[in-house]
Order: sequence, then structure tokens, then C-alpha cells
Amino acid sequence: MKKLDELKFLLVSILAINQTSEHRDSDISSILDYAFRRLYGSNTNLLTLACVGKTKEQIMPEVQTLLGYTQYKNYLEQIK
Repeated sequence: MKKLDELKFLLVSILAINQTSEHRDSDISSILDYAFRRLYGSNTNLLTLACVGKTKEQIMPEVQTLLGYTQYKNYLEQIK
């Protein structure tokens, strides 16, 4: 898989957005927890705790920092 090093940052970004109060989806949470356990041998408990009580607007600066470790911004520019 190309750019496998970006995968963890992308998964954490999705998890953070999903954990916000207005976007929580239990199916997505289960899939992400499974991915972290299978791919990295870890769970999402601490990541989930870091997101508790935050809105999407509050979590997005942290998500942007995470996405800074990926080529996501370049991707967005290419698809415009």
C-alpha cells in the first residue's frame, strides 16, 4: 500500500471528527477500533477520551495538525 505511513494520521482524524457530539456514529467507531487493534495493536480509549465533550469546531484545529503529516491538502487541491 502506498503511503502507509499516512494511514494512522488519517484514521485518528476520522476518529476525532466521529467522536464529536454531533457526529458520533457507533458503526464508524467500531470499525475504527477494529482497525487500530488489528493494524497497530492498540485501542482507541485514550484518543476517545481526548475528544470527549468537544464539538467539531473545537476538534478541527487538532485534526488539521494531524492532516499536516499527510498529503491530504494536496489531494484537495488536485480534485478541485
